[in-house]
Amino acid sequence: MMRQKVLMVITGMAIGFSTIGCTNNLQTENDLLKTENEELRSQYKETNVALQAADDDLRRTQGDLRAEQERAEELQTALDTRPETISIFENISGVDVTLRDKDLALTVASDLLFNSGSATLRKSATTTLSQVAAALASTYPNQSIVIMGYTDTDKIKKSNFKSNWHLAFDRAWSVRDYLVSKGVNKDRIAIESWGPTKPLNTKEASRRVDIVVVDG
Repeated sequence: MMRQKVLMVITGMAIGFSTIGCTNNLQTENDLLKTENEELRSQYKETNVALQAADDDLRRTQGDLRAEQERAEELQTALDTRPETISIFENISGVDVTLRDKDLALTVASDLLFNSGSATLRKSATTTLSQVAAALASTYPNQSIVIMGYTDTDKIKKSNFKSNWHLAFDRAWSVRDYLVSKGVNKDRIAIESWGPTKPLNTKEASRRVDIVVVDG
């Protein structure tokens, strides 16, 4: 009888330990599942954030492309509507004609207009500027004009000018005075000096004066 009781106690303890073991295993598995679930949720959030960022980038890129396309169409329209005007200036020797957005830029090399280190117009420059003045007066009688002076990046060594900025300004002013003397309204003209800040591929090309007809 005593032996049976002992066996029953041992059996009960074994069942209890087994139940505890199963419970612990279930708890461990449950914890693992929770951890995996949290990791999956975190990965989902990260993926969702990355997808949203990619979508935003795509939208911005598409917007930029649309803006560039619209700008290209505007430039093409400007080219289509100004062929005769451009050709008038293209026929002037020494003048390079370009469109900057909708503004018409006439670039004249400073070496054609001035001697080295000087802001006094050369006699040979007057023919070119006279033609420019006549074309401006007849084609753009009411539009604003900006005359921009540029130099190369070499520092001034032998000149009466304190800096390239002063030289560029006075050269632009000399062009302005000549255009005014040939009938261009002085109230329409503004002067800008860019000095050596916008050099081109060569020093010779960098020394220039831009006459920009502002659209509108």
